[in-house]
Amino acid sequence: MSARLVIAGMGHALPERIVSNDEVAGMIDTSDAFIRERTGVVARRYLAPDQHLADLACPAAERAMADAGVTPHDVDLLIVNTLSPDHHDPSQACYIQPRLGLREVPCFDIRAQCSGGLYGIEIARHFLASGLYRNVLLICAEALSRRIDTSNAGRNLSILLSDGAAALLLQATDDPARGLIDLSLGADGTQFDLLITEAPGARRPRFIDGDDIAAGRHHFRMKGGPMFEDATRRIVDACRQMLDKHRLTTGDIGLVVPHQPNLRILDAVIGQLGLPRERCMISVDQLGNMASAAFPVALALAREQGRMPAGQLNLLVTYGAGATWACALYRS
Repeated sequence: MSARLVIAGMGHALPERIVSNDEVAGMIDTSDAFIRERTGVVARRYLAPDQHLADLACPAAERAMADAGVTPHDVDLLIVNTLSPDHHDPSQACYIQPRLGLREVPCFDIRAQCSGGLYGIEIARHFLASGLYRNVLLICAEALSRRIDTSNAGRNLSILLSDGAAALLLQATDDPARGLIDLSLGADGTQFDLLITEAPGARRPRFIDGDDIAAGRHHFRMKGGPMFEDATRRIVDACRQMLDKHRLTTGDIGLVVPHQPNLRILDAVIGQLGLPRERCMISVDQLGNMASAAFPVALALAREQGRMPAGQLNLLVTYGAGATWACALYRS
């Protein structure tokens, strides 16, 4: 692969509704003080009742295309990552395709959980390297407020959940001064049950039934302590391995843009890497955890805020259920 992948356009979309910790405490047995202390989150975004996931995904995609200076007709491939699709099947990508005015181009969903942004970039990189595709549109979008469990069993995750979407328009470039330098992916399926939704699923006699609903098997279930430890370790290790591979230190990196699980995990990562706090992009405190959308939204906001100037080396890193993780070295 001689040509590099470059992020030619970015766009994001957030619901207008800002939800405070006090409002969450009105739905779940918790408090503002508890949420701040345990997670560092002070606000998140929820869709309006008459909105759905495509209402976020499409504006984000339109902004990314406009930012790249391409039209819907120019897009060759659509990739979508989501844990909260508008329909269980067919794919969210197929649902979005006509709403964006795309041609009858290939489109599909991936399920890399919160690592979907970087997994999607790696997939796009190979499509672009084939020379058969010129403009790949990657969307990560979530409507996690629709998956909130108000019981005590789901409290540790539900207090974090938020809605949002981001899109990247990806192209190949021969410019050696910018673009994707390296990207590594990883997964450890032995950690499959750190965060799991048991139903619906074909592992059970029925895809989903009343007993599943009554038992809450259709809700996320997270092992908070082990998840915290695994996420911190994987993110730190992925960053160190990427830096060591390229004989770099954190001092060579202008900005680290990580997944936004909660502020306490990011605090631990910053401490273990010895990274100045101002060189880590943080949005989870005001936007909550948007799962797969969290990383690309943070990326789009970082560029919008002028934190990714041309020529700067950036470290991009994600972690998600599965467990999955990814790390990239990218020159803006």
